[in-house]
Amino acid sequence: MQTVHTERQRDYCGPVTNTDIWDSFQLRPNDVIVCTPPKCGTTWTLNIVMMLIYGVVVPDAGNRDDAPWLDCGFRDRQAIAKKQASLTRRRCIKSHTPMDGIAYGAEPTYIVVYRHPVDAHFSFRSHVANMKDPGRLAEQFPEDIREGFNRFLDAPSTDAGTDDLSLASIAHHYHQAKSRQDQGNVHFVHYADLSSDLHGQISRLAKILKIDLSAKTLDALTEANTFASMRKVIETSERRFDEDSPFVDQAKFFASGTSNKWEGRLNDDDLRRYSERCAELLTPEDARWLNWGSTRT
Repeated sequence: MQTVHTERQRDYCGPVTNTDIWDSFQLRPNDVIVCTPPKCGTTWTLNIVMMLIYGVVVPDAGNRDDAPWLDCGFRDRQAIAKKQASLTRRRCIKSHTPMDGIAYGAEPTYIVVYRHPVDAHFSFRSHVANMKDPGRLAEQFPEDIREGFNRFLDAPSTDAGTDDLSLASIAHHYHQAKSRQDQGNVHFVHYADLSSDLHGQISRLAKILKIDLSAKTLDALTEANTFASMRKVIETSERRFDEDSPFVDQAKFFASGTSNKWEGRLNDDDLRRYSERCAELLTPEDARWLNWGSTRT
């Protein structure tokens, strides 16, 4: 298999991330890397990309065996890399790491996905509530919603990368992707755009990946990747309540797919502080896109 020259600038290591595997993992020209902060539409995008690669509807296509989280710190990264090296089909790799911490080459395709940071924060709060043993994550999402939100606003970005689960770490992830956008192989997707025009976004991703789709296949993939369809797959799956899973109910990965999750939970002062913190970390144009994608100017 042909491999490509890559570069990597730094390591990230946190409670759930360890980027050491990227030093030995060989990327191929047609690899697809889905690189996104947590709870920004990762699994959704992995499902879409893997169905595009397969060319047909494959329920739960973005599972951890078909589209693995390569730099997951609590899994056997060498075993994941070995399995991926054995594949002859086009590969899709998941990472939550900022792009200066993963292998970057000129030929592979990098899909970076973002979501309104406050929605991502509250989605992760629900994610932690669904865990059998949240461990240290419970400290980042205390019972007091405002205390947890203040931590999200004030915590810095560190060598833990997006494991920091802070607004600063999301902004850092975004800046690292944007600094490579002019190379032509880093493509931005927003959760709000997936929500408002799933059909159009799947068509766009197919063109990015140079995959020809018939109108019939595009329609089928669109229906298969609605939140209702993805949730139904997990609701009827044997692994929904797997006793070895860290989650109480895996169907809650597709809880609602809604936005503006802060309504009724944050007040005007909280939202003012959020806007002020955004202004410290992002240009007005970048803040608008990170919040709303192309759905709102």
